Amino acid sequence: MDLIATAPRLPRAGESLLGANFIAIPGGKAGNQAVAAARHCAQTAIVARVGNDAFGDELRQALDRKGVSVGLLQTDENEATGVSPVLMGADGEYSSIIVPGASKTMTVARLALAHAAVRTCAVVLLQFEIGVESSAAAAQLASQSGARVILNASPAPLLREAMTGTIWRHVHAVIVNHHEAQVLTGERSDQPEDGMQLAIRLRRRLDVPVVIVTLGRDGTVCAGVSAGLRVPGHVVPVVDTIGAGDAFAGAIAAALARGDEMERAVVIGNAVGALAVGRRGAHDASPTLAETLAFLGE
Repeated sequence: MDLIATAPRLPRAGESLLGANFIAIPGGKAGNQAVAAARHCAQTAIVARVGNDAFGDELRQALDRKGVSVGLLQTDENEATGVSPVLMGADGEYSSIIVPGASKTMTVARLALAHAAVRTCAVVLLQFEIGVESSAAAAQLASQSGARVILNASPAPLLREAMTGTIWRHVHAVIVNHHEAQVLTGERSDQPEDGMQLAIRLRRRLDVPVVIVTLGRDGTVCAGVSAGLRVPGHVVPVVDTIGAGDAFAGAIAAALARGDEMERAVVIGNAVGALAVGRRGAHDASPTLAETLAFLGE
C-alpha cells in the first residue's frame, strides 16, 4: 500500500514541511505491473503475499477489480501487508521507503503453491520485492517451462546480492532504470546519451539476451535487438511519477504475451510510461491498451 504525502517540494535532510494532502492507494511493484498487464489485454495472475489486515483486503479487492486473478495471492497470518511511505513534490518527483512486510515471507517453499500456474504462462514478470532467492527459483521454473522471463531488477538495494546469483541465466530480458543500470555495472554517469552504451555494457556483464534501460523524459534504450533500439521520450505534463516504471514493465510483458516483437513491445511500454505520469496513483494511472494505441496514433 502506497502512503503518499504531497508537499510543494521534497524535504531536505532533517527538515519538516507542511503537506498539501495525504492518500493511501494500492501499489507495490508486482501489483502495479499486474494491473498494467491486465489493462493491456493479457490474462494476468499475481503471485505474492499480503497480511491478514485491512491493507491486504483492500489490495486483494483492488487487483480483482482491475481484472487480475488473485487466486495465488497468499495471506500471511504473522506479517503485516507491505507498505511504501512516499514523499512527493509538486513536480511529481518522489522519494519512498519500501517496507516489504508479508512480501519478504514468500519463500521458495511457498512459491511451490504457484508452480502449476507458472508452467502455463507465456511470460513471467519478476521483481526483487519477494527477495532474490525466490525470484531466482521462479525464473528457473518459468524458463524450464518455456515461458519468457522478464526481470525488472529492482529495488536497487537488492541488486548487489543478485549480481552473485544464478537468476540471470534464466532471464530473457532485464528492465532497469538509469540508476539501477549504473548500480549493476558500477558506472556513474548522469548523461542520458550514455544510456545505450550503459545498456550494452550491462547486457554483456549479465550475459542476457536483452537489456532495457528507461531514461525518464529521455525515453528508453534497448540493447539486444538488431542494432539497438532508441525510443525518444514523449513530451507530456507530469502529475506524478509513481508506478510509471511498473506500468512500462507490465505493458511490455502483455505485448510479448500477445505475440508482439520486442521492438514493438518497448515502443508500447514507452508510451504507457508517458501516459502514467499524467495521472495520479499507480493502479489507476495505468492506461488501457486502447488508450495507449490511440496515444501512439496521435
